[in-house]
Amino acid sequence: MRTVLGLLLFSIAFVGAQRLIADARATVPVLVAARDLPSDYALTPGDFVWAEVALPPELTSRYALASRNLDGVALTRPVAEGEMIALSWVASGRYVGEGRAMTIPITAEHAVGGDLRSGDRVDILATFDGGDVGARTVAVAEGVEIVSSVEAGGLVTGEASVIGVTVAVTPQQAAELTFAIRSAELDVVRVEGAAGTGVDTVTARDFP
Repeated sequence: MRTVLGLLLFSIAFVGAQRLIADARATVPVLVAARDLPSDYALTPGDFVWAEVALPPELTSRYALASRNLDGVALTRPVAEGEMIALSWVASGRYVGEGRAMTIPITAEHAVGGDLRSGDRVDILATFDGGDVGARTVAVAEGVEIVSSVEAGGLVTGEASVIGVTVAVTPQQAAELTFAIRSAELDVVRVEGAAGTGVDTVTARDFP
């Protein structure tokens, strides 16, 4: 019996070790700078190459994967040759030229617990007439870029808490978000991965 139990424990340990080794060897293709790149520089396809990097799954949404198109985006800080390109270091042209930047007042519990950083992509959902039979939730803006988080210090603990996010939007999105801010309850949802999917309007009729 002890021999059988010993073999079973050994087998479990062996399988676990093999999984750890496989995870350690797993890589993902990411974009890295092909040369030293300055701040406030609009990227072109020749400015970066892709490389296989052992990146933990929880960090893949923080860096530009090889599948991401960075053509025309601007760097917000210098990037050294061979350095991975963090999404928080790039800003699209959404709020440059004819674009807009606006602040959405929101509390942490409705904004991924306040875990939002510059460069994150988010969907902004608005619930109109909450609690009413005609209540509906719609996506006012999808995949917009976080420019910065707005924080306020606590009166007791001194810890900062998120009270809003500044996002890069088009002029039309700015008008629609302004209406939603004054007419609905908002939620900010972070987009994970290279791209999101369309969000359908949800009403009370969608639930049994």
